Amino acid sequence: MIETVFLAIIKFAPSIVVFLLLFSLLILVHEWGHFFTARKCGVKVLEFGLGMGKKLKGWMHNGVEYTINAVPFGGFVRMLGEEEKSNDPRSFEQAKLWKRMAITLAGIFMNLVAAVVALTVLFSLGTKPILITEQDLQQAQEAGILVLSEPNEEGVREIVELKDVQKPFPASLGFALTESWRISGAIVDKLAEIPGEVIRHRRLPEGMAGPVGIAEATHQILPMGFFAILKLWALLSLSLAVINLLPIPALDGGRFLFQLVELVLKPFRIRINARIENAVHFGGYVLLMGLLVAVTWNDIVRVFF
Repeated sequence: MIETVFLAIIKFAPSIVVFLLLFSLLILVHEWGHFFTARKCGVKVLEFGLGMGKKLKGWMHNGVEYTINAVPFGGFVRMLGEEEKSNDPRSFEQAKLWKRMAITLAGIFMNLVAAVVALTVLFSLGTKPILITEQDLQQAQEAGILVLSEPNEEGVREIVELKDVQKPFPASLGFALTESWRISGAIVDKLAEIPGEVIRHRRLPEGMAGPVGIAEATHQILPMGFFAILKLWALLSLSLAVINLLPIPALDGGRFLFQLVELVLKPFRIRINARIENAVHFGGYVLLMGLLVAVTWNDIVRVFF
């Protein structure tokens, strides 16, 4: 087993490097949204970290520590008073509610902007449409973009031709916006299948991939060239934005949900206890890490064995 994995790692090494660069760029864009908005709102940023785990390298600039960490996966922005009590007026805790809400949503917003920009470039130059659901296939066929074969003995119809979609700017921007909305909806539908699949069938939904699965997809797409990689990056950026918007503790959406509750309770001068909120987010983090481990193991078994 170890030998099989080792040989596979050597085989996929270039794709793994590209995947890590893609994912690092996604995280950099996301965390820069938090960082930039926090600075503009007057909140003290203590650290901007790329990667997780042990710090490998760090340097100070304008009062912020920038770090590169051992595990090349993920990233973070650490703000004063974000997870600890602070009476400093520059702390996240002491910032006005609307500022904290803006900081929380800024990372998601930046991932959405990055995806729309990438898709605008692709549709301006001409690229094949992104088809996810059966309804997408039907609509593409009705529009004359997709040609399907006659059903085979098993009743399956295969794609014969898929034409490029090319639109002049700014029509390509509008199309990128509508496509981003449609794809985001499909991602939400796929995520909604997770609880049912786990409870009823004790398995993860088909097509759900973690880091290993995405690295495999990168390996398959890499020979297709830069624009194919750009399309993958746009889809990953949308996925990251949608997942982070879910009202799950530890995610940006979970933190925003607590802020919405605070907004509702504000007229009554009631504020949620910070220790309770942090405990809930920690519990959510543990559950998410457990899901990540399960998805990764599922990918390893599928890819390597």
